[in-house]
Amino acid sequence: MKKLFILIFFLFSIIAQSQNPGGKGGNSDMMKAMKDLKGRVYGKIIDAKTKKPVEFASVVVYWYNKDSLISGALAKENGDFNIDDLPPMGGFRLRVTQIGYKPYETKIYIQAPNKLEQDLGNIPFSVDEKLLNEVEVTAEKNALVMSIDKRTYNVDKDISVKGGTAADVMKNVPGVTVDADGNAQLRNQSPMIYVDGRPTNLTLQQIPADQIDRVEIITNPSVKFDASTTGGILNIILKKNLKPGYNGMLMTYVGTGDRYGGMANINVKEGKWNLSLMYSYNQAINKTKGYTRRKQLDSLGGASGYFNQDNNTVMTNAFNFGKIGIDYAINNRNTLSLNGMLMGGKFNTLDKQNFHVLDKNNIERFYGDRVNQQMAGFQNYNTQLLYKKTFPKAGKELTADFNYNYTTSHNGYLFSTENHIPPDTIYLPQTYQKNDGIGNANQYIFQMDYVNPISETSKFEAGIKAFYKQSTSVNNTFNAVSGDDYKHDSIMSNHYIIDDQINAAYVNYNDKLFGGIMYQAGLRFEQSYYKGNITDKKTTFSYNYPSSGEDLMKSLFPGIYFSKKLKNNQELQLNFSRKINRPNFFQLMPVVMFADKQNYRIGNPQLKPEFKNIAELNYNKTFTKGSYLGSGYFRYEEQPITDVAYPSVGDPAVLVNTTVNGKNSIRYGIENTFKYTLFKNFDMTLNANAFYIYIRGTVIQSEPEVKAEGYAYNAKAVFSYKLPKSVTLQVNGNYESPRILLLGYSNPIYSMDVSLNKMIGFKWIFNLTLSDAFNSRRMGAHYQTPYYIQDLSRRRESRYVRFTVTYIFGKMDASIFKKGKQLRGTDQQGNQDGLDFGK
Repeated sequence: MKKLFILIFFLFSIIAQSQNPGGKGGNSDMMKAMKDLKGRVYGKIIDAKTKKPVEFASVVVYWYNKDSLISGALAKENGDFNIDDLPPMGGFRLRVTQIGYKPYETKIYIQAPNKLEQDLGNIPFSVDEKLLNEVEVTAEKNALVMSIDKRTYNVDKDISVKGGTAADVMKNVPGVTVDADGNAQLRNQSPMIYVDGRPTNLTLQQIPADQIDRVEIITNPSVKFDASTTGGILNIILKKNLKPGYNGMLMTYVGTGDRYGGMANINVKEGKWNLSLMYSYNQAINKTKGYTRRKQLDSLGGASGYFNQDNNTVMTNAFNFGKIGIDYAINNRNTLSLNGMLMGGKFNTLDKQNFHVLDKNNIERFYGDRVNQQMAGFQNYNTQLLYKKTFPKAGKELTADFNYNYTTSHNGYLFSTENHIPPDTIYLPQTYQKNDGIGNANQYIFQMDYVNPISETSKFEAGIKAFYKQSTSVNNTFNAVSGDDYKHDSIMSNHYIIDDQINAAYVNYNDKLFGGIMYQAGLRFEQSYYKGNITDKKTTFSYNYPSSGEDLMKSLFPGIYFSKKLKNNQELQLNFSRKINRPNFFQLMPVVMFADKQNYRIGNPQLKPEFKNIAELNYNKTFTKGSYLGSGYFRYEEQPITDVAYPSVGDPAVLVNTTVNGKNSIRYGIENTFKYTLFKNFDMTLNANAFYIYIRGTVIQSEPEVKAEGYAYNAKAVFSYKLPKSVTLQVNGNYESPRILLLGYSNPIYSMDVSLNKMIGFKWIFNLTLSDAFNSRRMGAHYQTPYYIQDLSRRRESRYVRFTVTYIFGKMDASIFKKGKQLRGTDQQGNQDGLDFGK
């Protein structure tokens, strides 16, 4: 009957129109009025079981007999939806979808003029239990995912880092430790920090933890990455808006030690454009203590003197970080992105040292106090232009980006020293040393990568990269004695210019072997040039690889990776690669760079790059309530770069700190990561890394070779328990055993953090964190040589409490569905009548 009614209506319209010449007349006004009418449907999406609104469900309207989109909308937070601008007559399909629910579909029709608007009422949405179970299993797997050349650690649920920095995040990443200066260590090596897949000049302290989506841990990077990634890569992936509409976050925190800061970000996506803005600021004051205890030895191994020093340090750090990102989709397969970042920081340190120099009988020869005031700051500006092109073939893509970075910095210090000779009858005038330094650096990077999946199992990759950086620095040091004017110190002063250039190209091929074994084989070539020019001393030093055919092998870096998936969610991997670690300017510069009463540092211009040959064997197992990842690794290092200290020839009581090439080094170890849900609401992650180190080298050319070897291990545990009323408790524990150094060993480090998190609805998050609960996180080392025995200890930060409040906002905007208007200009012409409705 409905179909018959519609047919009669249209026949009547045609007959009436035919009675007017040219189809004009009174009925043309009726047709015009019909054309101006618009249909509308609305309703509310609710959970079929709980009867609560289902927010942000996708609601779309299609023509009944084809999959041509007419219009659509996203349900609001209260479940309401409204779709207007529909054709005034016709048959349609309304479809509702949302993750975790079964799709809902119903038939609707609109008839002008009496049935233009329809209230569909409350639409019950049923939960898809099977899909939810699959989602839960997938989420469990995604907590630690292993692919052929990397593993990914998701940090979204790490409540202890709210209001913190990337350095706080790294403390909890399995296999990663953080040293006294806030630098990350991966398997006792220094990894390269990446942000969104590209090397960065940012330090971990400059990246807000609340902006991090996940961390990719690449322990043995493929040839796609720089050959200098000898310690692996920690790739920090920042959060990015992928949903239409806008969303953002406001966060602020306050803590002990004058810790306070905040962050604001907003993301807006509309049509072809995506805009993201973010700014953060944080400040902290750390009051710490340290000490040095040194025993000088004579030629027979007996005591010849003692040096004892205690430090009381106050460090004030402040950082700000701003970012803007604009993405423009030229069309479905071409995207252009422009990103800009602004970073700045200030570091003020007041270090009060009290020292005592004693003879071999422990009788004090003299003592004194030294006050070190250091003031430093920097500004960093970064711009990136990125182009991405995809192809109809899935996975095939071409990316190209240009990155420019400019850094300017200033630093200065004032050392004032008072010396006393017991019993204070001899007056020693107070001495002063001050330094003023400025520097800047320009860095340019161009990179292009191409990926082409040849078949379902094979893939070809290739790319090129050009890197150039020029740095300049001017440091002037002046000395003075009480009552005298400052005099320029030409030894401690230096003016330099550095040119650093690397050009690279790589090819990579993936395919499948017999028995389902996947492999990836590649080769990377890097040409490197480095030159340092100390202009005030007319000294230069440089290296260039390859400089001849004999050096060609020093510029080729192969990598091969094997992977085999086994039954019952198991996977095996085996990989090999060769890397290079090039010495930096401060390791090479043959002038004194800093000094205190009993120490100074000087570079070694004869230093050569070190080469590392790396092998890994990985095993991954995923089960219902957790996952296990086991890794065995081996490193053979040729001419390793090693820090050493030895007595000065002029004054054996003064230590010279420098860097040398060791003969070779062997490191191997086993790392295990275990994630498990013991029972409902209680999760734990355990990580242990045990390794062996063997190293040998020459500290002083005229002295015998030095050897050191031994075992060490690190352990990490994270326990999370969900309490009632949306409260989560998290406890993190870390332990690092003593590890071998060339001339000694490091001291053990242990600590524990406790966090409470409360979420109210989907908008507010409150977090309370106690960092280093037992105030035990302290770094130190013991050195023992034929010339001295020394123990030292220091800290980067002391125990603190931090309270963080986060507010999340956003709106899913339905305007992206307005493209339905454009579609009606074509699709609706083909079937406006909807006469097949009901078939």
